[in-house]
Amino acid sequence: MQKRSLIFHSILLTGILMLILPACNQSGEKSKGDKNKAENGQAKIEFEKTEHDFGKIITGERVAYGFRFTNTGNSPLLISGIRSGCGCTVGDYPREPLLPGEGGRINVVFNSAGRNGFQSEGIRVITNAEQSAVRLRITAEVLQQ
Repeated sequence: MQKRSLIFHSILLTGILMLILPACNQSGEKSKGDKNKAENGQAKIEFEKTEHDFGKIITGERVAYGFRFTNTGNSPLLISGIRSGCGCTVGDYPREPLLPGEGGRINVVFNSAGRNGFQSEGIRVITNAEQSAVRLRITAEVLQQ
């Protein structure tokens, strides 16, 4: 009777081990996958500056500025779009992927027509980078003629 019990427990223990060992191996594979992902890296967008002040401008004047950036990550950077808070600010950006180490410019144009006083507008840059959205800011003091 004791021998049967010992055999039953051995079979039960073997069955449990057969279930546990593959699960351990799978989690090891996930760790390797995470490690490979970390080694492969990701795009990273780094701007020289994220704010620009146009200073004093006359109402109706259109002013432009290019925000320079570099892909400091380990994979290609793709900018999928830019969004501004109003129609008075428009921008242009590189449409092609930028390889690690390559740079570019987000060109922003501010139209001060119909504006007066201190103006502050935000531009959101949408990318595939580590930080997927970056906020840029332009300011100006619009004076009447």
